[in-house]
Order: sequence, then C-alpha cells, then structure tokens
Amino acid sequence: MKILAESTLTSKEQLTVPKVVRQLLDLHAGDSLVWSLDAEGRLVVSGGRQNTLADIRAAVAAAGNPEEKPKTPAGVTIEDMKAGIARSIRGKHGRR
Repeated sequence: MKILAESTLTSKEQLTVPKVVRQLLDLHAGDSLVWSLDAEGRLVVSGGRQNTLADIRAAVAAAGNPEEKPKTPAGVTIEDMKAGIARSIRGKHGRR
C-alpha cells in the first residue's frame, strides 16, 4: 500500500485533509468524506459528493452507441439499471 500523505488529529479531534488527497478525490469546500470498513477490516475513505446530472448522462452515453436506439434486455429491472449506472459512476470517479 502506498502512503500518500499524513494528518494529525488535533486537540479538538479534527483532521486536515492533505492537499494531495483533496486533489486525488477532487474535494472542495462543502464536500463530504465517507468513512467505511471493508470486508478485511481496513478503513476506506472516499469522496462522498453526490453524482451530478452530467455524471449520470455521461455514464449512460458511455454505455451504448448514441446512433442506436437502446433496447432493454428481457428480464432487466429498474433496480438492475440503477445498480449498473451506480457501478459505472463509481468506476469512473473512483468511488466505492
């Protein structure tokens, strides 16, 4: 595992997110961070910014040829489509 930066917890129990991490996660004032544990007990920190309409449109456009009329395969539910869009957005933006 590569260490990108280090932060120190202040007496007020606050952290400063290092510049390299802010740039990597494309974080800006008002954005949030999501703290979670993976299956192996490792802490995972990711940008928690909501996806924009432009992000969703780009994911949908990337999923198919715009010259062809998209067809929904038999047996695909709305939930399946939403999950596919979410996977595409996370893959594009590195969110887990």
